Parts: sequence; C-alpha cells; structure tokens
Amino acid sequence: MSFSNTQQEPILVLDTQRCKRNINRMAERALKAGCIFRPHFKTHQSNTIGRWFRDAGVTGITVSSVSMAKYFIEGGWNDITIAFPFFPQQLKGLKEIEKAASLRLFVNSVEDLKLLNQQLSNPFKFFIEIDPGAGRSGVSYENTELISQLIDTSLNQSKSRFHGFYIHDGRTYSARSVEQIQQKINPTIDILVELKNSFPMANISMGDTPSASTSNRLDELDEMTPGNFVFYDFMQVQIGSCSLDDVALYAVLPIAQKIPTPGRTIVHGGAVHLSKEFLQDNDQNNFGQIVHYSANNDISETDLSISAISQEHGTIRGIPDDDSYVWVCPIHSCLTANLYDQYSTKDGKSIEKRILS
Repeated sequence: MSFSNTQQEPILVLDTQRCKRNINRMAERALKAGCIFRPHFKTHQSNTIGRWFRDAGVTGITVSSVSMAKYFIEGGWNDITIAFPFFPQQLKGLKEIEKAASLRLFVNSVEDLKLLNQQLSNPFKFFIEIDPGAGRSGVSYENTELISQLIDTSLNQSKSRFHGFYIHDGRTYSARSVEQIQQKINPTIDILVELKNSFPMANISMGDTPSASTSNRLDELDEMTPGNFVFYDFMQVQIGSCSLDDVALYAVLPIAQKIPTPGRTIVHGGAVHLSKEFLQDNDQNNFGQIVHYSANNDISETDLSISAISQEHGTIRGIPDDDSYVWVCPIHSCLTANLYDQYSTKDGKSIEKRILS
C-alpha cells in the first residue's frame, strides 16, 4: 500500500480484513467455550465496525460511559453493559437511554443501588465489580459482607436484578508470554468460580484481551467482554496475546526531517497522535514500533521505533529507508484510536468513529 508524497497529516489506517478476522476468531472462541460474548466497544468507537460484530452473531455489547452507550444505541444496539462504576452524575443520561436499551450497570454500594431503584423507571440488571487485588476499582473479593448486602438489598427493590460478578484484571498487561498470562489470570478465574459457588445465581464475567486471547479456562465463565483484540497492538504482541500479523491498526506518519548525524529522524506524530503509552526495550522507551507494510499486505518488524515524543513531534532513533512517511504499530491501540476522528482503509475509504473524550 502506498500513500501520496503530499500527505501532510498523520492518518490512522485500518486493515479491515485483519479486523474482521480478529472479530470472528474471538466470537468463535467464546462460542466454543460456551460463554456469552459481550465485546467492549471502547476500543474501536465506530458503529460501522459495530456492524461487523453483529455479522459475527453478537447481540449485546459493553461500553464505558453513558455517552458511549447513546452513540451505540443510535447504531441499533439495545443490550448494553456500562462497565464503569455507577456514580450519581450518570442518572440524567441513564434516564434517557433506559427507554431504548436494557442496561447492565456496575453498582458497588448499597446507597447507589437504592438511588437507582428510586430514580430509574425500568428494571435494570447490575454487576458487582470485583477487585481481585489489583486495586483499580470494585468491591474486594474478600468483602463477602458487602457482596451479600448488595444482593440482599436488590431482592427488596423493585427495579434492580442482580446479574453477577465482573472482573477486569489489568495485571495481565505486565505479562510477556502466554505462560505468564496464565499465571496472572488463573487466580482471578479461581476467585470468580469461588464467588459463583457461594452465589450460584450469579453470572461471572471477565474482560481483558490477553486472557480472552489465550486462556484455556474460558469455559468456566458465563460471559467475556474483551475489547482491544479488535485491533490488537504492539503491547499485545509483546504480551503474547497475538502476532504482529494480527494487528489491524497502524498510524502512518509523515517524515519531516532526517538528521544523519547523530542518526535520527523527526516525524509528524507525537503524543496527540500516538498517546504517551510506551514500552521499555533495553532501557529505552518505545512509543511506537516502526514496521514495514509490503505491497502484498505482509507486515514485518524493523529495528526502528519512536524513541521520544512531544505534543506534535516524534523522534526515531535511526534513519528509515522511506523518505515520505513511516508505518507505526501503536503501543496501545485503544488510546491511539481515540485520538482520531476517522479510520482510513487500505483502499482510501473512510470509516466513521466517535472520540471517547
């Protein structure tokens, strides 16, 4: 694939074939495991891509905000999980969208559960988000007293229906092999299974891409809600969740200046185009991996990367062969995708999307 030498701005290129392959493969993993597939749509933020999930048999989705739910309701989705702890400022938006969709909410306090029952008009289901020890959000898995209080309270309320337990364990993102992913996620699955044994009415759900891509214990779950897999990225390659050939999203950045001595290249692509996410490689920061994208769509890793960024500038340690632009595999595709208002396809078409924040 080639671009015009007059390209002035960074663009985000989506390989639609790889993207659809990723969607279908994850849907097949869920089907084989016998668990419901409710993918997280915060990564792609596009109703066009959402339709590809519907083609793969998906009927319910996961989002991270009320505004995101509104966007996907406009795209025809009416079974939505908002995977973020409820807070009272959400109420106005929830009252709007409950008319158009059945909702699953994260409710982690008795007071919030009672407030939702008072303020919403329609029945809703809720997850108790479980903190497995990572310290991000949710109720500690050891706090069985609060868990029981939440479930018991819901039985005495007219609107709420306890749905189950949910964990997103981001600690798998520090893994660097499939074996390490298993070591990090298996204790979390054990927690979910133990909770289900204690509360048999509960559905158990988990949502991180590394485990969804590699775990052999998905059949112990009732639901799975990964999101990043739709594109994957260079971090997932390093984790062991995928190969470079699975990555479907690339930033194409114009080359602004080559500096032979000391040997570096300036590209038009900084934090506002790539995010500030980075990996460390031999004590050096990697803000984006330079790849070679061949005419027959083969992707290969080069020995170059974005080694430093400011708001608009990116610095490559080394001199790429091309004089016009470089292809960059994002470190974290969720963050990179959020910085653009559209995707470009390999044949020059545009795919609409929203911006998360």
